[in-house]
Amino acid sequence: MKNLDNELDFIIQTCACANIRKAARIVTQVYEKQMASTGLKITQYYMLVNIARHREISISKLGDIMLLDQSTITRNVNILKKDGYVNITRDKNDSRTKFVSITEMGLSKIEEATPIWLELQEKAEHELGKKTYNDLLEKLQRLQQSME
Repeated sequence: MKNLDNELDFIIQTCACANIRKAARIVTQVYEKQMASTGLKITQYYMLVNIARHREISISKLGDIMLLDQSTITRNVNILKKDGYVNITRDKNDSRTKFVSITEMGLSKIEEATPIWLELQEKAEHELGKKTYNDLLEKLQRLQQSME
């Protein structure tokens, strides 16, 4: 039994997936709390930024970029549309394909939320140090690529 307990402790302490998910949940909670005044969740902010960056993007391409399934993307895009931040149009050649574009209200919402996002980014960089922070981002990207 002692050996099993040691193995279980090892799994709990070293599981890449569990530890990354735990860290992601904690970081997400901090971002969500700080961004609450904007009415946006961090996922919605990131989604708006991606839509603005691409000007017009299909829902499936947005899902690929954000690594979210179609139903999650559609649900969040519909919330953003209801709030007036995005427009949804259908492809003229394929009515099954929907495109999302940012509105002026959406751009204003990004301008409102970005200072909060920047403050949180700067805090993360400050806490870890710029080099360690950049190393972390690089390692996370390498881990993602290695798991694909």
